Amino acid sequence: MTPNAQPDGSRYIFFVHNRRRYVRIKAALRFTFAWADGFEVYRTMDVSAGGARVYQSDKNGRRPAPGTQGECAFALDGVELRTVAVVVRHHRDGFAVRFLQLSQAQERSVVAWVFRQEALALSRRIPA
Repeated sequence: MTPNAQPDGSRYIFFVHNRRRYVRIKAALRFTFAWADGFEVYRTMDVSAGGARVYQSDKNGRRPAPGTQGECAFALDGVELRTVAVVVRHHRDGFAVRFLQLSQAQERSVVAWVFRQEALALSRRIPA
């Protein structure tokens, strides 16, 4: 059996190596983060049910340190989601958070929203 042949006769194998638990989608959502030392309003760069990458437009503004826990809030289709999150890293334009306490219902809402956004983007790329 060659790498491109399968016992069922199919020719190609597609390997997707993705260490992420959830699909991540680019999205510029209003995102608030409140922690012990402050409260700021940001924009997301991308979102998944596991966390978000957050854009900080004011380079001199306050940025929570990695390891900082706080409460974040953002809206998907007009429904506000609030959860506890931890800052996992800084990047050039902001920081990334991991959601710690999304309920199962909130997690399902985020996953469904991400897939709706992906389907919408795909429908715009494929001519009818």
